[in-house]
Amino acid sequence: MSLLSNLGIEVVEQGRHKVVLQMELTPEHLEMEKKKAGSINALLSETAASLGANMNVDQDDSAAITGVNVHNLNAFKLGTLVVEAISVRNGENIQTWQATTHFEKSAIPNGLSTVMLKKSRSNCDRFWS
Repeated sequence: MSLLSNLGIEVVEQGRHKVVLQMELTPEHLEMEKKKAGSINALLSETAASLGANMNVDQDDSAAITGVNVHNLNAFKLGTLVVEAISVRNGENIQTWQATTHFEKSAIPNGLSTVMLKKSRSNCDRFWS
């Protein structure tokens, strides 16, 4: 069970500097968005940025979200929603990603987000020794 499979999110492209996801919006998704405006933009932006950011840290580390700024620009409708997340800054400890959501075959953005993530060091070794 995972967030990606439960919500029908497909990874189209995944790299250290760019991640593209797509999701077929259903009536259930639109109902969720009606109850909590901006949740789909935030969910897709955070997921895409996290997937990319975790490719930029050591295998034993992870990237944890420290802040998200979401701008919802247009209403949702049924169709395929795409998020494109681009690495803006990949520092030693902090990464900044910018994500744009839009419908497939449309240049009109539905949302713009900035996601900041911090490298988190794993301390599992001390718990197992």
